[in-house]
Amino acid sequence: MLQRIVRYCFAHGSHKPSGPIFAPSVQDKMIYINVYNDGEFERIPAYIGESLLSALRRFKVTNIPGDCEGGEQLDSILENPVQTNTFGPSCGSCHILISSPWIDKIRDPFYLEELVINRQDYAVAKHSRLACAIKLEKWMDEMEVSIPINENSENM
Repeated sequence: MLQRIVRYCFAHGSHKPSGPIFAPSVQDKMIYINVYNDGEFERIPAYIGESLLSALRRFKVTNIPGDCEGGEQLDSILENPVQTNTFGPSCGSCHILISSPWIDKIRDPFYLEELVINRQDYAVAKHSRLACAIKLEKWMDEMEVSIPINENSENM
C-alpha cells in the first residue's frame, strides 16, 4: 500500500514544491513597539505571538514590574478568551495605555482583565489595558504604548 502511495506521488509530481521554498526570517516574526515611559522614548523589538509584557520585560523597561506575570494560566486567556477555568491576571502592575488607532483594533478586554484594572488605585482610561493580556500580532507593528507612573508605588 505504501509503495502505491509513493509511486502515485512521484508520478503526479506532488513530491516537488510548486515554487521556491524560503524559511521565514526573524524579521518576518518580529514587530516593533514604541514605548513612552517617564518622558523617555524607546523602540523595542517583539515577537509575534508573545505577550506585550514579555517583550517589555525582556528589554527591562522600567516602571512595569508585572509581578504576577499575568497570573495563573495566562496563555489560555491569550489563546482562548472564553476559557472559564483560569484565574487570569491578579496584580495589575503591568498597566499600560495604548494609543489610537491601535486601541480601537484590539479585542475588548477579557472580563478578568477588566476586574483587575478597575480595582487598582490608578486612574483608568479608555486606553487602559494590562500588558500581560495583549498578545502581539503582525498588524501591531509600530504600536505606541505609554507606561503611566503610579504615584502610590515606588519607582520600579
